[in-house]
Amino acid sequence: MSNQPPYGNPPGGYPPPPEGGGYQGGGYPPPPGGGYPPQGGYPPPGGAGYGGGYGGPPPENKTKTLGLSYNVAALLCYLPFCLCCVNLIPCILWLATEPKENRFLRFHALQGLILFGFFMAILIVLRILGAVVNTGARITDSGVAFLGGNLILLVINLVFWVVVLVVHIIAMIKANQMQMWKLPIIGDIAEKNS
Repeated sequence: MSNQPPYGNPPGGYPPPPEGGGYQGGGYPPPPGGGYPPQGGYPPPGGAGYGGGYGGPPPENKTKTLGLSYNVAALLCYLPFCLCCVNLIPCILWLATEPKENRFLRFHALQGLILFGFFMAILIVLRILGAVVNTGARITDSGVAFLGGNLILLVINLVFWVVVLVVHIIAMIKANQMQMWKLPIIGDIAEKNS
């Protein structure tokens, strides 16, 4: 065994402070630049102060809630609603938390929300039409009406889902490019109310 004392302070208590005070060598040395950041604000840029630039004001062009850049936040408003309605979360979040001055993000959030409602209304109408066709075919006991009606509804549903996907992809691309792309009627409503 060595005669060196264990890590930490020597047995018998703390050593007395040296004459003149100052840094004694135990633990971490104070940060460069005099120790603490200046009073009344954030540390100066360039890493002095909080050890490499931590803290400070939030960067510009970032959302207040999650700190996402505006183009990514706007893109999230147009996720296709076939993904379990995930796009509702960012739409409602940005409308609730972003200030009125952030018209870009509020516009896309409101347009995405209205677009969701519009497509959901069309989807409900298509489901009602499907129920009517099936009920009518059962009442008349007509296999031709059943097959013909369901085939027409299948084609309409396929066209609907392709349109939904194309509109969402275009909207995501435009939002990512920081463009305020307006849909024909929905865009005007969103622009007036954002």
